[in-house]
Amino acid sequence: YLNDIRGLSWELEPIVALCFEVGVLLSLALFARTALMDPGRIPPKPRGSSGVEELMKALGPEHVGKLPDFNRLCTTTWIYKGLRTKYCTETHACIEEFDHYCIWLNCAIGKNNHRPFVLLAIVEAMTQLCQMYLIWATSSQLGESDTHVVQFVMNYPLLAMIFVAHIFTTPWVCVLVMHQLRLVATNMTTNEMINRYRYAHFWTESQSRGMGSFRNPFHRGVLRNCFSFWWARDRSVMVDVEAHCAGECCQHHS
Repeated sequence: YLNDIRGLSWELEPIVALCFEVGVLLSLALFARTALMDPGRIPPKPRGSSGVEELMKALGPEHVGKLPDFNRLCTTTWIYKGLRTKYCTETHACIEEFDHYCIWLNCAIGKNNHRPFVLLAIVEAMTQLCQMYLIWATSSQLGESDTHVVQFVMNYPLLAMIFVAHIFTTPWVCVLVMHQLRLVATNMTTNEMINRYRYAHFWTESQSRGMGSFRNPFHRGVLRNCFSFWWARDRSVMVDVEAHCAGECCQHHS
């Protein structure tokens, strides 16, 4: 690309070529930042100030009637985890707002690096689409109209292989982008979406069946969810679901 079709790309599609080259640099920077920064790791608790002591305090007389959730005690790090803090078996640590473990970056995605991870996915998808377009546009200028594809493959096999690879990888990256943007809009994590049936705080209680309807206690509306993810960084603030539902009912009947 640098030696053969870079100049032609700038002549034919200067804006797309600029977006591609800027996208490559941004992708490398976001890749390094996401992979190297702390995802939100919580250090293990020392003896005497661990989650066990927190549970013992919660069982005191001043907390009568409010039993703590013993399932939130991590028996590996002895941390009394928050609702969105999960133990990552790959990194052997509790991660705040744990989303998932990324095998491509070899790191956990959590509170601190979730935002650059989503940016990386968006930039990577746009960069791949730009490169596919540039390869296709320049290939038509490098030979006769009827055989330009064959000539391009014969003369530039590496670029042809990259184009074929993008055909298979770009759709998956785009699906990842849509998946992550949907989670941002609904204020959920990948872990919560997959394991939502295991977490009681995502379900209303039903006297007849035990588990009622699904409700997201972190959902505050699409705009506020997006603002919380990209700027405020307070995604773990819970909404008073009962009061919120009551308010909507009052507005509906007024």
